[in-house]
Amino acid sequence: MTPRGRRRFLTRMTTDPPRRIQRTRRVATALVMAALLVAACASPAPTSPAPTSPAPTSVPTPAVSVPPFACGESVGRPGTVPRAQITGLAVANEAGVGRITFRFRPNGNVAAVPQVEIRPGTPPFTMDPSGLPLDVAGTAFIVITLQGGTALDENYEPTFEGPFDVAPGGGPIVEMKRAGDFEAVSSWVVGLDGPPCVRILPFDGTSRLVIEIQGE
Repeated sequence: MTPRGRRRFLTRMTTDPPRRIQRTRRVATALVMAALLVAACASPAPTSPAPTSPAPTSVPTPAVSVPPFACGESVGRPGTVPRAQITGLAVANEAGVGRITFRFRPNGNVAAVPQVEIRPGTPPFTMDPSGLPLDVAGTAFIVITLQGGTALDENYEPTFEGPFDVAPGGGPIVEMKRAGDFEAVSSWVVGLDGPPCVRILPFDGTSRLVIEIQGE
């Protein structure tokens, strides 16, 4: 090798490696930048939090007002079922107000209360269906008729066995007697110590019927 060729060889050997290293670094840097760009594109965009629904507010159930007493007239109310079996009867006087409470067998998940009609009554009274006389103590009277309210089930087995004659003591209720229970209709005569005022309390979600009586 000539002296000139040797010098060129030595010059190439001393200058090429740095150039290669620089080229390699540039390639590596480009690859890293490309990888970072791809990662940035693949990353999901930040999402804003879902809006929070306002908490539900409870709507108050309006209270059912108790009706006023009706004096010297008929009152009534439709029932919740066509037929309701009587399971209990309570009659009491307290602080000048008489209260009659009928209880019935629930009809599944439905509160069972029959249709009720209350009217002033005048003796003589008779038993239904026999027509035999029915004596009830008192100076004024009301007759309660339960349409579909009976103490017998569909097989004529009793669901309530009494008492059917109640004298609670005090007033205004003097005596209450059942006048009959025929064809799923029962009737009751209430003897009082004076002209009555009557009201039927609102439904309370149970299988009961509450009647209140006070003097006129």
